[in-house]
Amino acid sequence: MASSTSGIFGLSRALLLNRNIRVIAITGLISGVYIGMFSFVLQLFPLTLGFSVASVGVLQALGNRFAGVAATIVQPLAGHYSDIHSRKRVIILGSGVTITSMLFFIGGAFLANGYLVVIAFVLFGVSILGSPASQALVAESVDMDPTQMDVAYSLIFFLSTLPGVLSPYLAGNIADRYGYLYIFVVAALLESVDLYLYWRELSETKHTIMARQGGRSFSFREALGLPRESWGYYGALATDAIAFGITSPIIFAMAEEKFGFTAADVGLLVVVWTVAMLASQYPMTRVLMKLRPKKTIVLSEALGTLLMAGWALSSNIPEFAICAVIFGLSVTAWVPGVQSMMMTHSPAESRGSVGGKIAAFRGLVAFPAPIIGGLLYQYVGYEAPIIASFAGTVVCVALMLRYLPERPASAL
Repeated sequence: MASSTSGIFGLSRALLLNRNIRVIAITGLISGVYIGMFSFVLQLFPLTLGFSVASVGVLQALGNRFAGVAATIVQPLAGHYSDIHSRKRVIILGSGVTITSMLFFIGGAFLANGYLVVIAFVLFGVSILGSPASQALVAESVDMDPTQMDVAYSLIFFLSTLPGVLSPYLAGNIADRYGYLYIFVVAALLESVDLYLYWRELSETKHTIMARQGGRSFSFREALGLPRESWGYYGALATDAIAFGITSPIIFAMAEEKFGFTAADVGLLVVVWTVAMLASQYPMTRVLMKLRPKKTIVLSEALGTLLMAGWALSSNIPEFAICAVIFGLSVTAWVPGVQSMMMTHSPAESRGSVGGKIAAFRGLVAFPAPIIGGLLYQYVGYEAPIIASFAGTVVCVALMLRYLPERPASAL
């Protein structure tokens, strides 16, 4: 294990010499500062303006970057566009929309205007449009080598998570003392630095240069069409979005209202979650390289089942901290595993499209989940959405074992 870990660290250092990998890693580190804050800020901030927990669920359904309506609509179109025209252009556009979203959050916080907050949530969901292009660019920058992809995705995820060791706790204290306005100002400034780095340093890959020369044109049918042979695969991943979407986008809002947690308390829990992700990053990378994506993703989902049981039984900070560790392990296994699987099973001409289609299918199926979770909490009680999520993760494990594809022999 020691020599294997040393090999991962050595490969990570070598990957950082790759210009595109370095840019994506550095910008991930910078944006990770505010993304770590937003894991709870976007749940608690609306409550200060008079939104109910059920309303927070609606906002999450609109603007959640992973399964919201806005993200669902934009990702397959942006991914397909990046396949034909430019990865870099789409990534830059996503960064610009993120900054615009922060400006609306600033306006909403300063004026205590709920309408501006709704617009900000929608724009924040749209801002994920650069994600499929970014994932494809990383894969193409290492020439689709499976081992380098596994380590590159893990490295980028590690660096984007690193600021979360401190930023959520600091954000919680800032919010308790001064309000949320300053958090959104910091986010806008940090994303502006990312935008400059994308514009100045990012390079197109050979794929996009060849695609331009090939004369392909944009097609809504190609952007949105799902291959019939992949429906089970897409469905398994969508079931995960439903299961987690019922509870995770509102868990901290529920805990604040149910158990009286402060923003600083929640910030501390997010720090524990982040530390767990960081501490498990390289061991989970070894797991990914050994078990391959399918088994690693199944492991992540099984940890999600354990997490839901923990949330249902927890009522204080130490118990929630244990759950945060489990959540961290689950996420660390999930993110690189899914990204590696998507790129391994993507045709060369549609790598951006595949990431966008999966995100869109997950979002289309799962966008009502936070609304359902909020209504279950409001009308049934705290445990109701968590029990629904628990059942969903059990079903998801079975679907993943049945439908997730193994890595092709040629990619091993």
